[in-house]
Amino acid sequence: MRKINRIVKAMNVSRGRFFGLTTKQGETLNAQFVNETPQYVVVRDRNAQQTRKLAKTSLKSLSMGSVKI
Repeated sequence: MRKINRIVKAMNVSRGRFFGLTTKQGETLNAQFVNETPQYVVVRDRNAQQTRKLAKTSLKSLSMGSVKI
């Protein structure tokens, strides 16, 4: 749970920048943070040009510049 909170916090402070997001299902997204609810995060998938709603529990890792979680 602590790792998920760190990932979501890093997404919040990204200020509109794109970041790499990996899910537990093995999917990797080039994403941009849009919104957050208690159970979900909404991101913009840059490659597929669509908005995705992901469960926070499905988040595995995040990479944004020198930040790797």
